[in-house]
Amino acid sequence: MSSNKTFDTLTEDLIEILASYLEPLDLVHLGATCKHLQKSINRSEIWEHKAVDDFGDRFTITSILDSAGLDLGDQLKPEPLDWRQYYQERHVAMTKMNASADDQISQSEKDYDEAQELLRGFQSTGDVDSLSNAAQLMVGVLDNFPGHAGCYHLLGFTLYVINELEDALSLLEIGSMVDPNYEPISELTREIQGLLEGYGSTMTDGAPLLDNAKELSAPLKAALTAIFNSFDKDKDGSLKPSELSEFVYKTNGSRPPQAFLTQMGIQFGKDAQGYLTLEGFFNFFLEQTLEDPIETRRDLEKHGWDGDRLVRCDIARNA
Repeated sequence: MSSNKTFDTLTEDLIEILASYLEPLDLVHLGATCKHLQKSINRSEIWEHKAVDDFGDRFTITSILDSAGLDLGDQLKPEPLDWRQYYQERHVAMTKMNASADDQISQSEKDYDEAQELLRGFQSTGDVDSLSNAAQLMVGVLDNFPGHAGCYHLLGFTLYVINELEDALSLLEIGSMVDPNYEPISELTREIQGLLEGYGSTMTDGAPLLDNAKELSAPLKAALTAIFNSFDKDKDGSLKPSELSEFVYKTNGSRPPQAFLTQMGIQFGKDAQGYLTLEGFFNFFLEQTLEDPIETRRDLEKHGWDGDRLVRCDIARNA
């Protein structure tokens, strides 16, 4: 039996596996050995999978981030129409980048540090634009260093804090395939999975905490209003220090200092007497939810609400 006959018996799946181990020039040479291989190797799917293997799954990553509402700016690009041409262009770009690797590494480290600062800033200010800017930087780093596991962790955390938990897991899964031993990815994955399993759904059927504008959702506002009113004993539309103290005690199990109670009103919204208003109550939970949605759902449960469905537990049991 001739060698060409042997090649003719190779399935498309086997050829694709073989292609993943070959350098581009070797792959072209392999295609020149017979018409069957030439036709197979010219398939767009071959070069798409090879591009993902060698340069990272860029377009899946940016699609996930874009669907979550993050503004990627110039980093959002359409998928290639010609994957072989795309591969060739990326191969040339990476070859040039390797020639100045020290400069690229230095710039990527700066971009990574800046993204971390933006995320820390978001936790203080709640400025959603900082999340988009951080995501843009991480996509840029991954263009040059697709094996940078820290970028996947930061991107997963970015989606986590805006309550896009399923999408966060998708990015973390990609990161875990890049580096299975990167512990921060494993830790965040376990935390998100625990949240999803703890509330008995994949969040698809659960009530969202935030709307598309990243403001408190209507169901969450309704739940918070009911909780606020239950502690507003004198029904004046504000929580005076004694009322706010009771809320904090039931939520956290400890009495806060007076300075904390005063600062709540100053920071989030107060009336003429300096007492926390309903709007201030909303502002507090918006900041917490953007930073740690798990904590918000847990707080709701401590006040008799179903943290997944955002209804009172007695209603949830009877539904």
